[in-house]
Amino acid sequence: MSEKYTAAQWAEIEGGHEMTPDSEEAFSFLKDLHESRMTKDNGSSQRLTYTDCGERTYLTLLALETMRQYPDFKGYVQRYAKKTSGFERYKFYRIMGTDLYNFIYFLVGDDSAQDKLKDPVAARKLKKSTNVPLADINRYLQYIAQGRKLGQVSSMFIKLESGLNITNADYKAIRRNLVNFSKLTKAEKRLLSTRLIFAVRAKLRSSDIIEDFEKFAAIKNLEKASVIDPEPTVSRPDIATRPGDLALYRYLVGDRNLALTKKFLDQAKDGKAVSAAMLQAYLPAIEMIDDIVQGGPAFVQQLRSLQKRAKNKQ
Repeated sequence: MSEKYTAAQWAEIEGGHEMTPDSEEAFSFLKDLHESRMTKDNGSSQRLTYTDCGERTYLTLLALETMRQYPDFKGYVQRYAKKTSGFERYKFYRIMGTDLYNFIYFLVGDDSAQDKLKDPVAARKLKKSTNVPLADINRYLQYIAQGRKLGQVSSMFIKLESGLNITNADYKAIRRNLVNFSKLTKAEKRLLSTRLIFAVRAKLRSSDIIEDFEKFAAIKNLEKASVIDPEPTVSRPDIATRPGDLALYRYLVGDRNLALTKKFLDQAKDGKAVSAAMLQAYLPAIEMIDDIVQGGPAFVQQLRSLQKRAKNKQ
């Protein structure tokens, strides 16, 4: 047994089974590839918003589903799913778990889970309006972990998009093509995979899946050099655009600017460019902040204090 791990940790990893030479070799592979990296309990999770965790959950599952399409990578996907599943209620943070497990924990865990994130107050507010399809995710992971045949997975991904408010059109296009992967041409498969590679590099750069997903893409020659990378690398803020919030935006930007303000917020949240019309619609809010800045440090401090009070009230 490795001196780096206690007996209890080995028991957790192996699900309570006695270690054998074969399982030790398998664990060596799992240990290197499937311990959380992006969500290590060293403050790294404090760089993530609640929205980030939802998006990264979705992208990790897309990456696993893509690799699952190739028989020689099904073993890798099975091991990752096995390491993630088995703790279906996501009650506790698990340092020995995968990043996927911990992403889901941050999404559905109690308040202490969101306390680990970048903006706990905003995270808890978004959690109330988020519907994570846990039953579908758990069924998906269990079937893969057990090597059982899966039917259509489009339902799970559609529920994820709706429940996690995934609005990125590129990600949705990847999902639509992925569920019909066997019908795609070789060129279409390369385009899909390249788009996903860009997304994984941008959003899962330090995760436990990135290294092997890139190896997979290289071995299968799936990256298309001519495709332009559209991905922003910045974290996505937890911006809510629910009807109640938008109704209050009306007092800042006016009735006629409300629809374009929503589009402005959605585009900004996705790290995408906004049109001149959207920017013009949001301009009254920008002018308000500029007036406060022009008023001097005392007014800026009052604004910051007001923001803090508002966040504490949420």
